[in-house]
Amino acid sequence: MSHQLMTSESDTGSPRKSLGLALQVVVFIGLSIWLVTSGHSASTSRGLPPLRNEPLSVGVYYDNPSLISDEQLRRVLDRLRPRNEGPGSKINHIDHALRFWTGKASFADAGFLSGFEMIKLLTDDRQFHAFFGADQKSLLVPTRGGVRVRVQDGPLSSSHVDHTVCCLTEIGLPLSAPVYTSSGVVPFRAMVEQSLRDFSANQVEYEWSALTYALVLEPTSEWTSTEGQKLSFDFLVRRMMRERLPRGVCFGNHRLYTVAAILRIDEQQSLLSRDVRQACLDWLKQATEMLVWTQNAEGYWGEDWARQAGKPVETADSSGDIVADRILATGHALEWWAIAPQECHPPQGVLLRACQWLVRTIDEQSPRQILDRYTYLTHAGRALALWRGKTPPAVVGDSQKTE
Repeated sequence: MSHQLMTSESDTGSPRKSLGLALQVVVFIGLSIWLVTSGHSASTSRGLPPLRNEPLSVGVYYDNPSLISDEQLRRVLDRLRPRNEGPGSKINHIDHALRFWTGKASFADAGFLSGFEMIKLLTDDRQFHAFFGADQKSLLVPTRGGVRVRVQDGPLSSSHVDHTVCCLTEIGLPLSAPVYTSSGVVPFRAMVEQSLRDFSANQVEYEWSALTYALVLEPTSEWTSTEGQKLSFDFLVRRMMRERLPRGVCFGNHRLYTVAAILRIDEQQSLLSRDVRQACLDWLKQATEMLVWTQNAEGYWGEDWARQAGKPVETADSSGDIVADRILATGHALEWWAIAPQECHPPQGVLLRACQWLVRTIDEQSPRQILDRYTYLTHAGRALALWRGKTPPAVVGDSQKTE
């Protein structure tokens, strides 16, 4: 069983393979042109809201060298490179790593997956089976109108509803990018449209669906689900804020991150009404107040970060690994703060203690612990890079230039 990724370089020695590659390029170009010229009307005709081909981005807003030094950041990122574990890899490690490192990631050591390789594993059924084995169930499931991602069906499936789709959207994958399924090639747009068709106002998790839609929907005030429910970003963020903290995935932090991200996207194109935008800011400020009050003297938070004075502690899903829970809570808090408006930030000392605790803790992790806790660590590493105004590939690129 081979777990090597197929690359164009391996095909250059055969005229027949070169011809096949050239035909793929022609098909891809033709598909891209068709999507750019007719994708908008196609979405509208199927009753779906219009989609942009190039997703918006939530940018880098701060650079605070007092929180983490250049040397510390390089050291942290070096330890958190995405290892190529072959058939033993997990999809939630790959999509988390891709979101962390982006599609621009490139490493001199072949023992680590590049951004290109990670994208192919998530969007190309041929590469998926070459890597994980021909007998494995595909991650991508063709439907009559699009492509659905298998969810919570073992290690070779996505960990949450729309998590993989959102990761691909967050790194800016164009909706015209080809996706290879067992039934043929379709654009990435087909995955996003399937998400829109599958979305239910009663689904448990809103976080990744809402963020995906905020990044790819053309300006719109509301749209209608396939269930006939009127939807809007006001509706989605109110639903996410309604659940008490720290309940929800990763102690509720994904809801905080998505609301902060939607606030930033709202600055690029209007998504929220004035009242709801203010409600989002107030909600994030309230979360910050709880975090300031509950921070441990060493700098971390745990599963009970949202406890309030005089009120009972809300239950949260804990991994049972105390250090992992602390990495999760601390890294996620720093990550949503790194994109949140400055008025939602805690005092500088709170940020400094948290960043330095993460640096020390990551330094102490064994290779096995890094692998076991990798999904949580990607949020921590990404947060530290954002607070230095950098993306991880840029830090690695600068490091390679100086070596």
